[in-house]
Amino acid sequence: MRAFLKTLFGDLRNCGVVVVLIAVEAGLVRAGLAHVAPLVLPPLCLVGVSWLAWSGRRVVRG
Repeated sequence: MRAFLKTLFGDLRNCGVVVVLIAVEAGLVRAGLAHVAPLVLPPLCLVGVSWLAWSGRRVVRG
């Protein structure tokens, strides 16, 4: 069961990136800036993925 949950959710860093993305998107929609979300979210996703890749590489070396 633990392996299933690890596959489904990843680790805390993955969940943290997803929570930040959802919070930014919800904030933009609540502020009435839903038309800006398609412009903001893709670069923010790339930043999150690059942070995950960088932090994962650091853990492997350390």
